[in-house]
Amino acid sequence: MKVYLNDFSNAPLRVRIAIALKKLAVDEVHVDLECEDWLRDFPDFGTLNPQSMLPVLVDGRHVIHQSLAIIEYLEEKKPLPSLLPPDAAGKARVRSLALMIACDGQPLLNLRVRRYLAAEFSPSGAEKWFRHWMGVSLQEYEGALARDAVPGRYSHGDSPTLADVCLVPQILMAQRFSIPTSPYRRAIRVFEACMALPAFAGATTEKMGSVPT
Repeated sequence: MKVYLNDFSNAPLRVRIAIALKKLAVDEVHVDLECEDWLRDFPDFGTLNPQSMLPVLVDGRHVIHQSLAIIEYLEEKKPLPSLLPPDAAGKARVRSLALMIACDGQPLLNLRVRRYLAAEFSPSGAEKWFRHWMGVSLQEYEGALARDAVPGRYSHGDSPTLADVCLVPQILMAQRFSIPTSPYRRAIRVFEACMALPAFAGATTEKMGSVPT
């Protein structure tokens, strides 16, 4: 298997964490999204993913994009350790938490949105947008943890799940932009528990650079 990733971006980090948790051997191809003409170095990438976005997983003749689809594919390929609880209600809760970030929160914050806002309006306007929606995203996650609390160190029990795989890159992004995270006590407790695990720490902090995306 081969996966196209970026060292900073939120969605690729989710996939890298999942790969680390499952201890899979996957070849990584690193793409520099800070280079605006990066597609010049990957002329066939548009064929792999018509969106020209990361991440993309290639497994033989199968090409999969969208981070959660990739992670669910890996879950099917190697069920253990599972990133989903065994019960239907637990699976639904974990997926709901993950989707709060992957579908509602992070898409408003990604690089192409920020670039568009900075170009069409102003860099300060793009920053204000980012800070507002990052705060909303973390507040919503915090509220969901409080409303449907499940005992354990992580978002759902004592094993990391798909929800944690999505939460950690979101908080890392907030930290890189110096956005206060202390108001989100429950989310930060989960984040710290995750980052104490080698799979999370090795997949994230060792890959971090100085340019946030």
